[in-house]
Amino acid sequence: MSEEALASVTLRPAVPMGAYHGLGYVCVLGAAEALRSQGMDVGIGWPFFLVDAHSLEVLAEVRVRAGYDEGMFARCEVVKGEGAAAAFPPDTVIAGVASRVDAWAADVAAGRAKAGPVAPVLSDYFDLVPLLGRPARALYPNGNVMATGTFAGIDIWGRATLRTEDGRELEFAPEQASVVPA
Repeated sequence: MSEEALASVTLRPAVPMGAYHGLGYVCVLGAAEALRSQGMDVGIGWPFFLVDAHSLEVLAEVRVRAGYDEGMFARCEVVKGEGAAAAFPPDTVIAGVASRVDAWAADVAAGRAKAGPVAPVLSDYFDLVPLLGRPARALYPNGNVMATGTFAGIDIWGRATLRTEDGRELEFAPEQASVVPA
């Protein structure tokens, strides 16, 4: 598969190493907000996808890789989704990501991430996930269906909750499953 990077930025937020777990959520939120400010009707597909807010088609994936080189850093890339025709303005996306990461780092420094690294941005992230409250499937990394139900929520660690027809609530970390429309 040929992947086209639409935007890329290196970030050095002054946060503890454990907080880096939340960085992907912050970056996708910053990218979505920046694109929305340009009139694009995008939302977030849990955990790190930019989607068309109506069709839920994946437009791009936000990838974050952390490392250490004279201090912690992370590389955030926005990669074009398969079949997506939209071209994103790279400068706008980079500015949106950088601005959101800076604000999040200030929240972390102020102690607002003690409950979990996604806590400072969870409300805003939640508001941009159009699949919430709708029928969804949790898929194993190999694409097989793990569970079907309603996408019920996201917690302060970024885990997704799927409520099955029998009322059970199942939680998934991004490493365990993806959540897609049913």
